[in-house]
Amino acid sequence: MKINKNFPFKFGYYFFLRLLRENLTDMQGHNGTGTMGRIGGGMPPFTIRLLDEHCHHAISCPTPPIDSPNHNFMFLMKGEVLVESGTVQHLVCANECIIIPAGNTFSIKYFKDCLGYMGGFSTDFLCTSPVVTGIFKGIAFVQAGGIRVIRFDYERSGFVQMLLERIMAETLLVPQSDDVIRANMNSFLVEIAAESEKSQAHRDNLPNALGNRFMKMVFENGHNNLSVAEYAERLNVSANHLNKTIKQNTGHPVSYWINESAMLAAKTMLKNTDLTMGDIAAQLGMMDPSYFARRFRQHERMSPTDYRRIVRS
Repeated sequence: MKINKNFPFKFGYYFFLRLLRENLTDMQGHNGTGTMGRIGGGMPPFTIRLLDEHCHHAISCPTPPIDSPNHNFMFLMKGEVLVESGTVQHLVCANECIIIPAGNTFSIKYFKDCLGYMGGFSTDFLCTSPVVTGIFKGIAFVQAGGIRVIRFDYERSGFVQMLLERIMAETLLVPQSDDVIRANMNSFLVEIAAESEKSQAHRDNLPNALGNRFMKMVFENGHNNLSVAEYAERLNVSANHLNKTIKQNTGHPVSYWINESAMLAAKTMLKNTDLTMGDIAAQLGMMDPSYFARRFRQHERMSPTDYRRIVRS
């Protein structure tokens, strides 16, 4: 199994529920959310949300697993998300869209600086239109029930962005037109289907076992502050081979992911505990609290103290 930029993804449980609540309570769109009405008091048949700076502190990784009754999607114009589904790690990057059919259990391991759209839809809502039904049922991920991550070129990425902008705008109107939403979702799915067919053979031929093992290990053990050499030793490969493989499959060297996992652990401790800066630094293997503060400021563009105040306010 492969670590690649074409990674599938789904929203972790509390994050997903939080976004649904925001969609339901902010239908006028002042914070960039839109939703359809609930069916029988349950989950909305269609929901979409703008991913922007307001989301960056809303998620605590790793999230608990979720098995959504809706099909879900996320399209990124910027940023990175790492999602785990079963034993597979999925990295989603800019100009990529992840599609997660209903029933796939997943959790978010890492979420950074994302700009784009996320949403979900039920089969019943989408398939009210005969035209959309034909497209939807013919898509490979629906037939196989498997997660897909699609990478678009620059031109198609811009077109997908316009489609999602149009859908978002329609959900914020009162009244809104379900037919307009379905028509644009139809075009969105056509783009997904076309790119999925083109990229499937390439994706299946990429090696991924080492990448999966490393990404799982680094985000489960980021607070241990292991070195590149120590990760390589645990994975029974040379440091050079590990670096080369991870850089090829994710676009970043091993050291990048070690730092990202450490800062993620720091943010979790700042948000959920009352540990002092010295205690947090020690947990991360940094015996100098001032060194930890400098690294955190470089990463988050704010001090650890300011971060704790913001996420707890």
